[in-house]
Amino acid sequence: MPIFGVFSLLLTIYCGVHAARNGNAYPWLWIIILVPPLGSVIYLIVVLLPSMERAGQHAAHNVSKVLDPDRDYRERVRQVEIVGSADAKKALAEECIKRSEFAQAVEIYEHAAVGIHADDPALLHGLARARFLNNDSAGAQKALDDLRAANPSWESPDAHLLYARALEGQGKTEEALADYEALIRYFPGEEARCRYALLLQKLGRPEEARQVFETVLKSVDGAPKHYQRNQRDWLQVAKRNLGR
Repeated sequence: MPIFGVFSLLLTIYCGVHAARNGNAYPWLWIIILVPPLGSVIYLIVVLLPSMERAGQHAAHNVSKVLDPDRDYRERVRQVEIVGSADAKKALAEECIKRSEFAQAVEIYEHAAVGIHADDPALLHGLARARFLNNDSAGAQKALDDLRAANPSWESPDAHLLYARALEGQGKTEEALADYEALIRYFPGEEARCRYALLLQKLGRPEEARQVFETVLKSVDGAPKHYQRNQRDWLQVAKRNLGR
């Protein structure tokens, strides 16, 4: 077989395997297989090279953070001092959350969500997250109640999950259970289902919890590889609670 033919075959195999493993099987797998080697070249240019570039930038950023861990924080502080916008404050608050400085994040979000930004859903959601992480479940619920009152059509699975967790954190277990049960019908991933099962266990309903954990195992086991990777932590939670 000519060298070009060997190279074309290897490229097709590599791109096909990469597409299948990374959740790009449709339509890329068909393009790669049915239009060799052009399909592989297109996949290389459109998917592989940009992902490699992003990976390189991410690695460089990680190295920079190791050498100067406060660099991002200083930049966020500088942006707030120079610009002072709500977006700049949100970015600084999120950086504080990454640094586990939750009380400071709460303070920044509270200063951002004022005036014309008092009803901003992104800021109120961020404030709720910061309060929850700062062990203020009641404050988190209030921020989310304010968000819903001001933005009745705004929807977010993550905000709904946070609301259920805030209810649970206050001991409002029946309300939290109802929210978790509603969440598992549409939440993307297994976290809502696992938290629902964990609360069932806490309420002395082990058999119902077991059934939910079994559903998690079946859901992840039959899913694409990229979904299995993303849900690995929750899969372990389910297995651990099933004694496996």
